[in-house]
Amino acid sequence: MDKNLSPFTPDWNQLLDKLEADEQSPNFLSADEQVLLAELRAIRDESADALKTYSTFNTDKKWEELKAQIAVTSAVRNRGKLRKLWISIAAAAVLIIIGGSLIYHSNQPQPQKLVNIIRNDIAPGKNTATLTLDNGKKIVLSAANEGQLASEAGILISKTADGQVVYTVKDDQMAAGTHIHTLSTAMGETYRLRLPDQSEVWLNASSSIKFPASFASAKLREVELTGEAYFEIAKDKTHPFIVKTNLQEVQVLGTHFNINSYADHQKTVTTLLEGSVQVSDHAEQGKIIKPGEQSIVQDGQPITVAPADIKNVMAWKNGYFRFRNESIEDVMAKIMRWYDIEVVYIGKGSGELFNGNISLHKNISEVLNMLSYSNDVKFKVEGRRVTVIQ
Repeated sequence: MDKNLSPFTPDWNQLLDKLEADEQSPNFLSADEQVLLAELRAIRDESADALKTYSTFNTDKKWEELKAQIAVTSAVRNRGKLRKLWISIAAAAVLIIIGGSLIYHSNQPQPQKLVNIIRNDIAPGKNTATLTLDNGKKIVLSAANEGQLASEAGILISKTADGQVVYTVKDDQMAAGTHIHTLSTAMGETYRLRLPDQSEVWLNASSSIKFPASFASAKLREVELTGEAYFEIAKDKTHPFIVKTNLQEVQVLGTHFNINSYADHQKTVTTLLEGSVQVSDHAEQGKIIKPGEQSIVQDGQPITVAPADIKNVMAWKNGYFRFRNESIEDVMAKIMRWYDIEVVYIGKGSGELFNGNISLHKNISEVLNMLSYSNDVKFKVEGRRVTVIQ
């Protein structure tokens, strides 16, 4: 057999003919090629059935079979059989592609099938926020030029070339600590901030942080958060850093952590990546959490501490959605904040759980199409309203 003939060629019939000819000739078929031949014969048989009627070709079933094969890939890969696997997976992928194509071109009557309806597309969120100074002046950061934004009580506020807001102390003798500033993001906005003590904050969509223009004269470095933010705190053992939310207070000396305190969650989740923090609630209960752990604070309940899925927690900061066994309601809550949309639901929920990674930089149509590979959920986009059809 021609070893340069790739199983990914569009002319899969040519590949099948070649394999069958080699099977009947003195040419030797390797074990891998025998597996591929069996896969392609199955494609031919099932695709022929698909031409007769739509219902006999179950694309969803084949997709599930492909995913099952891929799940086996890692285990077999470790036993040194990579080539056999990619050939098998390639053939299964062709099965789905060819089957879908045959169904599309069939002239046979087909049952009505629910599809996504995208009246208009919606662009992803962007890197911007609004900075409100102590005197009430508001600065929309996406509209502000690089360089100095403002100067107040010995503090210089500037915007870097990559869009970060930076506070620089010019005169620590002035009473800048009494000047309170607020950085806020709307739906579909995120932003990065360097505080006066050089700590860095990444603010997620629909969030805000209040902080003094300078920490120089304060014993504690205190900020107030609503929504979600990731913190990398500059080390200063003599001046603990405090993050206050509506349900808790977090005290740190120098560490990396994420706090999710959206009001619609009715709980605050603090996840520690590095260092050590103490979490206290309004009942003044305190818990120390270690790297890789997260605390959960709910009103009227004891603080709980459990292992954290760090990749899941940090996905938003790293530029993607990450879903792990999440309901469509939980999935849409994340999508709603990033795309600034209204979400409504039609039909009885199927209870389907979603898994996967999707870039934050895609238009909403791409995200919804990926979520709707299953027939259990479809979407309709009209203006900024997304209807979830179950």
